Amino acid sequence: MELTLRSITPEDAPIVAQIYTHYIHHTVSTFHEIPKTIEAYRQQIEELSAVYPFLVAEADGVFLGFANAEPFRPQSGYRYTAELTIYLHPDAPKHAGIGRKLYEALLAQLRDMHYVNVLACISGENEGSLAFHRSFGFEEMAVFPKVSFKHGRWLDAVWMRKTLGSTNAPPAEPVRADEFA
Repeated sequence: MELTLRSITPEDAPIVAQIYTHYIHHTVSTFHEIPKTIEAYRQQIEELSAVYPFLVAEADGVFLGFANAEPFRPQSGYRYTAELTIYLHPDAPKHAGIGRKLYEALLAQLRDMHYVNVLACISGENEGSLAFHRSFGFEEMAVFPKVSFKHGRWLDAVWMRKTLGSTNAPPAEPVRADEFA
């Protein structure tokens, strides 16, 4: 399997909707409970990919997953910090390094775009995602016990952080994805 990475396009909205809807209905990997329309995903892709990296993994033309950054909070002081998301197609080959390659590329691009911190919010039950993030050097920063209720049970939210740049000096202004070379 020859894996290729590319930037997402609005035309990918139907497959993104399909993948994310699977995780909404069948897992606690996301705290969302109601899927959005394909048009809402298309709009989200257009808005996010203009500012943040939003990558797709494919092999032989088959969409295997996506990873993206998005704003952590709306206040301007948080502009050096991004929140990350990654989801693989439920039928994607397991342990094939797809998620690792997506995250390596995403983190490298965020570093080059002058982001200093990246965060991930993970369900406390999602041991695979917690281990995956630890393998990239993410550290657990906070656990909010039983703050989400989904599939009939209360879930912990674990916040993890990885520092990409120096916090010892004023950072360079982040570069928008649509301006990034």
